[in-house]
Amino acid sequence: MNPSKVTVDLGVPTPYAESRSKMHRLKRRMTYRDILKHVSVKLCRFPQASVLEVGTGSGFLLQILEDKYPEATIHGLEYDPRLVEITRSKLKRAQIVEGNAESFEIKTKFDVIVSSQVIEHLFHPESMLDCVHRHLKPGGIFVMTTPNLGCLSARVMGKKWHGYRSDHVALKTFQQWVEFVESHGFTTRFAGSTFFSGIPILNRFPLGLFNWALLLVFGSMRWSHGESFVGVFERK
Repeated sequence: MNPSKVTVDLGVPTPYAESRSKMHRLKRRMTYRDILKHVSVKLCRFPQASVLEVGTGSGFLLQILEDKYPEATIHGLEYDPRLVEITRSKLKRAQIVEGNAESFEIKTKFDVIVSSQVIEHLFHPESMLDCVHRHLKPGGIFVMTTPNLGCLSARVMGKKWHGYRSDHVALKTFQQWVEFVESHGFTTRFAGSTFFSGIPILNRFPLGLFNWALLLVFGSMRWSHGESFVGVFERK
């Protein structure tokens, strides 16, 4: 295993330095709404819980968590130093660590670990799961999202499906993700998927309104055909 091998190219501009406009922030809140729903189950009961996001990107999710849960202890992990700087500039109290999702060590045990659209970028996703398991308290929860290789969009679009990218090196189907995560010391609390954002015509007006309405109302459902896999797992 070579944990230093990554899909991030620091020699080109990062595609994840996102706009700070009000419209983009609103779009991000809509994107993270389903994740926040699952995280809130723990944080509403334990407002002083500790939370780690693996792969902060531009820091939008951590910014929302800071605002929504002022008593929570919040950490973030990000490989790209440019995104670490961007994330730190947005946050008031969260601690951001630069590191590899496959081999991180943080001297904290967490109640919640979140990772959104990260694990598919890893050559050794099993190493990330081992790190997550090691950093979670017993009974802690791991919330993850990742492209669903078995989604309707992939079947309709074939090789044109936007999930097929050179930096997506660990794609799996819905069931494969459930079995893979469970094999690393977790039990499944929720396994579902989103809807049809990978089919271009369903993102255009007026059909796009229907697709976004589904995301807003439901976020994800217990079915295996949606664009992104959404899993909530408990550490054994």
